[in-house]
Amino acid sequence: MTKKELIEFLDGLVELASEENKEKAVLVKEKFINGFEKNYEYEQEVQKESPFLPSYYIAAMPDSAQEEIRQKVIAALTEHGECTPENIDRAMNSQICDLKKWIDVHEYVKRMETEQRKKTEQKRRGGR
Repeated sequence: MTKKELIEFLDGLVELASEENKEKAVLVKEKFINGFEKNYEYEQEVQKESPFLPSYYIAAMPDSAQEEIRQKVIAALTEHGECTPENIDRAMNSQICDLKKWIDVHEYVKRMETEQRKKTEQKRRGGR
């Protein structure tokens, strides 16, 4: 198993964790990877290679977030001379983690996680 495969495997396990345990699962994964790297002297790039980013689809985000993302993607694509309607559509139909090359996606991931926590909490309260 390569380092990348190991991280992908651990990311898959984190995805299986319940919403309540997801944060703890990420911390356990990071601790394991750090210890593994220290023991086997792997380079720092392992963590940078596959950071944990959930696969939220942009289309599932609120309209205001989608418009913010669209504007940032257009600006980034324009800056790199790749701004075409096809590239914009492709970006907007992708997962947020696929856009990390073009924009800082972490703020949108946090928004989605907060929204999901709220929905989960509402479901729990409604089920009682």
